[in-house]
Parts: sequence; structure tokens; C-alpha cells
Amino acid sequence: MGGTLIVILLLVVVLVAASVVLSRTTYQVQSVQDTEYVELEGNWIRYRVAGGGPAVVLVHGWLSSEGIWEHLAERLAQRFTVYTLDLPGFGESDKPASGYGVRYGSRLLYAFCAHFGLTRAAIVGHDVGGAMAIKLAADHPDVVGSMVLVAAPANEDQIDLPTLLWIATLPVVGPVFYTLGRYLRPLRRLWMRPFVMDPEDLTEEVVDDVGKSTPAAVTKTLNVTRREIARGRLARQAGVIKVPVLAIAGEEDQIVDPQATEDWSRTVSAEIVLLEECGHLPMLERTGEFSARVLAFLTGDQRYLDTSDEWSEERAEKVDEDVFAEAPEEPTFSVRDEPGAPEPEVASSDDRPNVIRKQDGRYPRRNPEPEDAGGQHDVSLGPNAEWRSGPTADNGVEEQTRRRPRRAGGESGPLPEIPDNLFEWPDSLKEARPWDRSRETIRPDREESGEGPHPGEDANPKEDSNRKEDTDPEGPKEGPHP
Repeated sequence: MGGTLIVILLLVVVLVAASVVLSRTTYQVQSVQDTEYVELEGNWIRYRVAGGGPAVVLVHGWLSSEGIWEHLAERLAQRFTVYTLDLPGFGESDKPASGYGVRYGSRLLYAFCAHFGLTRAAIVGHDVGGAMAIKLAADHPDVVGSMVLVAAPANEDQIDLPTLLWIATLPVVGPVFYTLGRYLRPLRRLWMRPFVMDPEDLTEEVVDDVGKSTPAAVTKTLNVTRREIARGRLARQAGVIKVPVLAIAGEEDQIVDPQATEDWSRTVSAEIVLLEECGHLPMLERTGEFSARVLAFLTGDQRYLDTSDEWSEERAEKVDEDVFAEAPEEPTFSVRDEPGAPEPEVASSDDRPNVIRKQDGRYPRRNPEPEDAGGQHDVSLGPNAEWRSGPTADNGVEEQTRRRPRRAGGESGPLPEIPDNLFEWPDSLKEARPWDRSRETIRPDREESGEGPHPGEDANPKEDSNRKEDTDPEGPKEGPHP
């Protein structure tokens, strides 16, 4: 009996010692390349840049890396400059012993955007990365122009981990159990299985990313994030955000409650999209629909939604070709990127969120064009024409009339043509002419009728005769003209 107790005590001591050592394990990048790493907040951060156009920053979530955005980044790079990065503690970036959570992550994102000179950039964040994007937009509104939240929790109660993964986050046994999972691939696959609805959607890259972290990064990121979003603290702070927001969630998400999308909509002006038969990783489970929703939101071009069902690369590329063919020579920005664009109002708690679901197997257009009385679309005024309320009809329904876009100064209508000789000096004015004082005489009709001068005119007849002499067509008889 005494020997058994001694063995148990020794095992406990070894477990505690191993837990302490493993929980303090750090990792630093050894070979740094200037084109792939940047030093931010004292850590080397792995990043990638692709494409050209307005800036879009993709922020991954817990237990993943920038590789999770591979397909979305490839699609966005055709119209945007896409920035992806590995957050500290994950992927190929440094893994310090501390410095995790939403607040540290938002500071890192701000330093990342400042390093590349990004302003009014679009931020796409997944779970914890979405919470970091919210914090960044609330603290630095000049940096964020629009946001896409993907399965981002608004409260600590909305995060639910499977049992095997929850054990890896416990204080004492967690570091040892996580280290064991780093060397056992089947165990890592069991950890990530609840993240997707279909096991076939769980890629090998996702399973590998789970083993690239450290016990400190895994545990502290989760615990600090839960504390920072507790009791809706971050959701209340999001009330100051005025930029457009798209909230996407899978209806079958077992990691983050899809109800979080409605919680965000109570404090920010958010458009909600719920993907059917989708779990926590919509960028992998519903690649086509997810990419189409993000592209349509960032570009304002609803034609991308036509390719969301039965996705094919040929149809997607056809949309891009049509968009590029219609685009002007100079790159243009979406209305939500324009400095003078009106900012949406913050949704009140009484407003119902704008939830978009499929109708007859397809997503409805977000802004359908109204029709005229004949049932035909009025496209003669162009896509930038504005709608305004007109006088009410006999049936009491307020009609809508379309007006042309306003130019600077408040005028409307087409621009007048500029004459070719606008800046040419008339030939009649190039030669010097004598001063014509005929305007100072009394009009002949008054003179013949015998009317006197009107008030304000000189009534001296002598001066009138002199004026008449001056206006003689033959000119003055004597002396130079004054």
C-alpha cells in the first residue's frame, strides 16, 4: 500500500513538473526573410501579400493559421490587395510565453496596418480574429473601412469546446495532453472533428496547424479572450463602430453559437448570413458560397451571388471577366470605401437583424432594382442614380422617382458642352475703339415725345445738347476726343 502511494505521488510530481515546463515553452523564428516576416510588438510575424487594389486583411482564428484563407485569398487577389498573417502563437510566427487575447491581437493588427500604411481597409476575421477586428475598429476607426465577421463569439458563453480539446486547455493536465497531441496525428484529428459538419471537409493542413502552437498560446488565447468578451463587454464597445459589417455563421456550428450573429447586429449595422449545413469553418465547408458572399459584400456587385450555388470555377471566372470588362481604366472603390460616403446608423436593440437565408435554393439580391410603371427596369440613368420619394398616388402609396446623380454644387443633369473658342479673345476687342458715350444720352423716344428726364437723369438742356453733339455719327468737329 505504501509503495503504491509513493508511485502515485511520484507520478503527480512528474506531471506537475512537466506541466510547468511545457506551459513555459516558447518558440522563436530562426531564419527570417524580409519578404515573409515583419517584426511587430517584439515578435516576428509571418505574412503574405498578393493581388492589387484596395486592401483586405484576413485574420485567422484559434488553432489555425493564414493557410485557412487560401481559397478566399486567391479569389480576392483578382480585385484586391490581400494581406494574410499568422497571429503570434500560431502558424509560423513567434510563440511567446504571454501576450495573447483580443486586446493584444488588436494592437498587433494596428501595428500591421501601420507598417504597410493601410487605412480604411477591409478586415475579415474568423472566431477570435473577428473579435480582434471588432476591437481594432472600435479603437482605430480610421484603419477599418468594412468588416466581415465569421463565426465570431460575442459572449464567453457562446464558446463550447469538445471534451478532448477542452482537456488540452486545463491548467495542469492540459499542457501535457496538448504536447501529446502534437506528436499523435489521430488525436489532433479528434480535436478538430467537431469543427466541421462533414469529415471530408477537414483538410490535412487544418490538422497540421493544430500541432504548430504551444500550450501557453493555446490556453492563454482562449482564457484571455473569454475574459475580455465576458458579459457582452466587447459587444457593447462595438456600438461606436459605424462601418458596414457582414456577419457569417454556419447553422450547424458546434464551437461558436450562431446566435452570436444576432448579438452583433444589436450594436453594429450588420448584415447576417447563415449558411445551411455548415459548421465552424465555412471557408472550407462552403467555399463557393462563402467566397461569393464576401466578394459581393466588399465589391457591391451582386452578380457574384449568382455563382454561389453549384459553384464552379468557370462561372466564377466569367463573372470576374465581366466585371473587369465594365470597369474603368482607373481602379474604383466601393461606396463604402469613399471618404464622403454616408455612414450607416447604429442598429437599435429593438430592430430585427437583417438575416439572409436561401429562397428556393438561392440567395436573394440585397438591393433589388425597382421597376417602373410598365414593369421594365429603368437603366437609362446609370447605376449611380438615386431614388427619392415622390408625391403619393391616388391609392395612398408613396411613389418613387429616380433622379440623376448630383454633381458638385448641387446641380443635376448632363454636363454642358464647352465651346472650342471659350478661351479665345474676340477679334472685335483686339483693336482699340473710342469711348462710346451714347449710353449717357436720353433715348430718342423720350426726346421726340417731349418727356423730361426720369428721376436720376440730368435735366440741364445745355448738357443734353453737348451729349447730342458727342453722339453725332460723324464724330466731334474740333479737338481730340477726351
